[in-house]
Amino acid sequence: VAGVKIVQASCGENISALLCSKGHLYTTGSSEWGQLGNGETGEYIVTAGRLSYANCSKFLSRSNFVQSEQDALLEKGGMPSSSTGAGKAKIIPLEDARRIRLATVSCGKNHILAVEAASTSSEHVPRVFSWGCGDYGRLGHTVQADEYTPRMIGAFRGPLFANNPPVEAIAGSTCSLVRTRHGHVYYFGKHRTVGEATMRPTLVDALANNGHVVTAVGAGSTTVFCCTTNGVTVSWGHGNHGELGYGKGENKSSSKPKFVNGLDSCLVTDVACGMAHTLFMIRNEDEEDAKALKKVATLELEEVAQFIEEVKSRKIAKDAEEDAEPPKKKSRGKAKKN
Repeated sequence: VAGVKIVQASCGENISALLCSKGHLYTTGSSEWGQLGNGETGEYIVTAGRLSYANCSKFLSRSNFVQSEQDALLEKGGMPSSSTGAGKAKIIPLEDARRIRLATVSCGKNHILAVEAASTSSEHVPRVFSWGCGDYGRLGHTVQADEYTPRMIGAFRGPLFANNPPVEAIAGSTCSLVRTRHGHVYYFGKHRTVGEATMRPTLVDALANNGHVVTAVGAGSTTVFCCTTNGVTVSWGHGNHGELGYGKGENKSSSKPKFVNGLDSCLVTDVACGMAHTLFMIRNEDEEDAKALKKVATLELEEVAQFIEEVKSRKIAKDAEEDAEPPKKKSRGKAKKN
């Protein structure tokens, strides 16, 4: 993006998003689920029974933001109409859409979340926007419906968030997390292969009700992590490859937040969940930090090199085995009878 200073980047499966220093949003990639945020999927017929989409091959600015008519009424202190059924919300543009500036953006597999930048006005509470694929309620609008334009999540409005506004939103593959100023975390969507989806933003009360102040959150394809100010890290979901961090001999999955004992007392400043792996940034500024870090296992470069060589040797052995097998001769016609 010529002449623009980029301060944040995020990528999904077939989508990428950028934020510039002025809080403007840029997206590129697939438009199949509306994740470009340009108001459409660009769907068109290629041949009979085959569809394609008008994807974007370069970063373009997106400055349209919308809200439901019901949320607009609530913002103005009115009462929502009871005639509007689920999944039939009327969408209208935000009056200040062109003036909206974003602080964070996060791409999931086929959806995107963004949080508005804080305003100089103490009365204005930053808004949370979501768009793209709406399966499992991952967009936070209480229905499984796609959104083609960044839409304000009405659940994060009202007096509850006046002094505890959203500051960060993280998109997992099929779920979403929103963290507030006071360290509360709200979850919606689904990241486990079993159980019901969470269709509306729901407080992770196991942390909030026990006085935990969350400072870093992460979500992957089947995992969720929360890290707190007092050196506690919890995770839940499925981790067949150890990505939940419970250690050898422990369960590989958990339906509820469970302590990651290997990071006990470590102050995690950032966490990123990928496919079958998790990465942490841990503070190391004083003696207490150093003491906590000593308990964390260290992966040496020699071990990494050894692992790479083992993988290479396995591949070579597998290829040699496949080459040694004689090709199976295809029989033609019926076999002769003796």
